[in-house]
Amino acid sequence: MRFNRIFLLLLCTFLLLEGCSAAALPKTGATGGFLDEVVFLGDSTTAHMQQRAEVAPTQVWATRNRYYNLDSRVTYTRILLPETGEELTVAEAVSRKRPPYLVITLGVDYGVYYYRSNLEKFRFYYEKLLDAIAAASPETVPVLQSVFPVARESRSITNDMIDRANGVIATIAKERGFVYVDANAVLKDREGYLKPAYCSSTDGIHLTAAAYDVILKNLAGYEQEIKEKRI
Repeated sequence: MRFNRIFLLLLCTFLLLEGCSAAALPKTGATGGFLDEVVFLGDSTTAHMQQRAEVAPTQVWATRNRYYNLDSRVTYTRILLPETGEELTVAEAVSRKRPPYLVITLGVDYGVYYYRSNLEKFRFYYEKLLDAIAAASPETVPVLQSVFPVARESRSITNDMIDRANGVIATIAKERGFVYVDANAVLKDREGYLKPAYCSSTDGIHLTAAAYDVILKNLAGYEQEIKEKRI
């Protein structure tokens, strides 16, 4: 009996340690291949990927406060380089890291609402950022992803505003020969709102882990089209 108790105690201790070890393992990236080559740049909806998406933290570029405004300071805003904690402009970051693919998702923090009546200004600042990226790392392929939809709870930003901004982004992508990734097709419900299962916040803007899963799967569907841009 004493031997059995000792054995059970040792077994429980081993299982507990194994569980702790597994829980402590960091995320190393997506399922492999193409998605592991991607760096994600954006505002708060991108920043949350570090905690909620199956990507390595080093694949997510965001500011210290997680907000990235699409405004006159768009090329001066500093993101945290995950590997070192340095604060660099996007141009400085791409110049140093030279990511093969840079998925850009910008506009919901500041842009969609403030330029709702002046989409030319929205376009101007978006393209200003693209020009800075191209000058700093010509071999990096920008991928323009749609601004994500909002849920019914959103009080100021509407999906009509987002759809019009996404129309501008899609036009920029077409004119510049970039791939436009429409994530909204997999995130919206039948009435055009962010699906409740994909909304994590009372403001109706921020996303759940389940939302990021479908966003990544949707992005993977564009792999061939995106890779052709590097040829």
